Amino acid sequence: MNSQVQSYVQTPAKLCEQGISLAIPCYQRPYVWPSSDVGDLLEQIILASERDGDDQPAQEHYFFGTVLTSEVPAGSSSDTGIVYELIDGQQRMTTLMVLALALCSLLPSSPLRALVVLGDAPRLTFNIREEVQARLSAWAGLTAETEPDEKDVANPYLMHLSAARKVACDRFKRLKAEGGEQALERIGDYLFNRVTWVNNVMPAGMDLNKLFATLNTSGLQLEQTDILKARLMKCIKQNRATYQGIWQACEDMGNYFEKNLRDVFAGTHWRTLRFNDLADHSIHYFSLERPADGYPKGRTISEILSMKVQEEAVEVESEKDEARYQSLVSFGLLLMHAYRIYRHSQNMPDIGSRLNDSNLNECFSGFVETATAAQAKAFIECLWSVRFQFDRWVVKWVRLGEEDERTLRLSTINNRSKGNGPDWRTVTQDTCDLSQLQSMRYLTGERSAQYWLTPFLGRLVDTPDMKEHQVLALLEQIDNQLSLTEMTQKEASYRLLSNDTAEPVSIATTVSHLKEPNGTGFEHYWFQKLEYILWRERGTFDWLDLEKLHLYRITSKNSIEHVHPQNEEFRRTLPDDLLHGFGNLVLLSPGENSSYSNLAVLKKQAAFRAKPKYDSLKLAHMFHVLGKGDSWGQEQIDEHEKAMLLLIEAHYGR
Repeated sequence: MNSQVQSYVQTPAKLCEQGISLAIPCYQRPYVWPSSDVGDLLEQIILASERDGDDQPAQEHYFFGTVLTSEVPAGSSSDTGIVYELIDGQQRMTTLMVLALALCSLLPSSPLRALVVLGDAPRLTFNIREEVQARLSAWAGLTAETEPDEKDVANPYLMHLSAARKVACDRFKRLKAEGGEQALERIGDYLFNRVTWVNNVMPAGMDLNKLFATLNTSGLQLEQTDILKARLMKCIKQNRATYQGIWQACEDMGNYFEKNLRDVFAGTHWRTLRFNDLADHSIHYFSLERPADGYPKGRTISEILSMKVQEEAVEVESEKDEARYQSLVSFGLLLMHAYRIYRHSQNMPDIGSRLNDSNLNECFSGFVETATAAQAKAFIECLWSVRFQFDRWVVKWVRLGEEDERTLRLSTINNRSKGNGPDWRTVTQDTCDLSQLQSMRYLTGERSAQYWLTPFLGRLVDTPDMKEHQVLALLEQIDNQLSLTEMTQKEASYRLLSNDTAEPVSIATTVSHLKEPNGTGFEHYWFQKLEYILWRERGTFDWLDLEKLHLYRITSKNSIEHVHPQNEEFRRTLPDDLLHGFGNLVLLSPGENSSYSNLAVLKKQAAFRAKPKYDSLKLAHMFHVLGKGDSWGQEQIDEHEKAMLLLIEAHYGR
């Protein structure tokens, strides 16, 4: 019996070539990926498949991660050839199948058709989940698809799957509208041949339930940032412990920077310092004779295989009434933004690779091979300044006290107090314009890159004494430029480091586009941008409920919905130019949309008004225009659309 882990590099094409099917075992949890993560993944794959001029060909492969499987003995559960039971990685592999199913619904001739179906059944099977299997079969065209009822909508094994497929279908429709069927063929071919993962097949005879439980309590780590750190530290001979300490304080993204500094530079005379004294590194205040204690590392697969699962539950330390934090970006991505800012300060051109933390070591390869000690130190000192401004002015996901969910929040700073560490910072309860604008920027565009952070943080490092209204004006200017430029977001964001314009087109061009009946082909950005503008100008509107407004935050939304439904329950219809126009559309989350479904407009209005907070400020204005009337037709749609487009024009003209 082979006791070794066997590893294979696989693609969808290889699964089809080798007749491999995948099974989700009964002990796995439901599919839970939020639709925003599905959209982000698809956007990354689309970008990887595109050429970015002659200098940036399509990525040869898009690495999808690593999965752990166990081969099911022949004849035990399937008539197909090879069956792999997914121990770890079912969320990613299910997402891949959903993307393939969505594309095949628009392009049945895609090679992905071979991926989703094997013989007369779906290639991916869910053991004992008949309702999931039925839905996959219907999406693959093997059986008739039925309209989901209320029970299906609430089914935990179906709700995220349905939301994921809708997000993927909407994005593929926009891709087709922009580039025709050729664009769909390109992404279909890339998904089939170039999306790659490593399949680690566990040896036969293992207790898979025990391994699964061990994986859930141990975790795996493979950090490119550790490799980069080692290569940079090789360049530094003097004060190496100090620069290792700076790196350690910067890399912990789960807490605020000043807290990390206190942990690493424990011997500093904190009572002599104010908060703004941390803006730049000072060797006088922050130095180390020897490396600070590091963080524990994860376990290898071999170590996990040799572990015994504890029978008794581990007691988890209670969180008390403290804030818990999560960064918008990974440390790897922050390093790439800091490196762009450093290069700009040295009058060097931008990095060549796309911003994605999977490209981290490729991005730094030339620098670490030739950097002097002074250059390596200068970059790490730049990283300090960038991390300080990042924590000072960029929102974090925060969970306060007894809250179940994190929300994006800023904090206020007391700079008058010396040495009080935690007392310097107070996480704000109320929502401000700057946090809403950052939420909008974060939730739109390339989530894996966040290009706006480069000019935003770079300008803050150059001018560290800005007040909040100045920081807001800076980010509004950056956001407006990035939203109208015809450059790539990467090129435009680097140019904005110099306070230049990014050659934006006139806002009139965008407004003309928003007047066309593009339906789900509209960019989500313009709906979210309008939410920010409505929020910013909230004091000028008398139709907003202040209590509901106080609870409102810009959140992840990725489903363009028709307020007058395409298939209205009473079969009332609108002309296509009104039905698919900007004035009849709103951006919602799949959950919010399911609560409205195909209800008549008046029923939607009643349901909207019964909620304790606003789903959408645009929708609030639509139902304000509708008022107590009984008709949502051309007059009302035109009135709403005209008001919204005037607000957009005014914001850009300010």
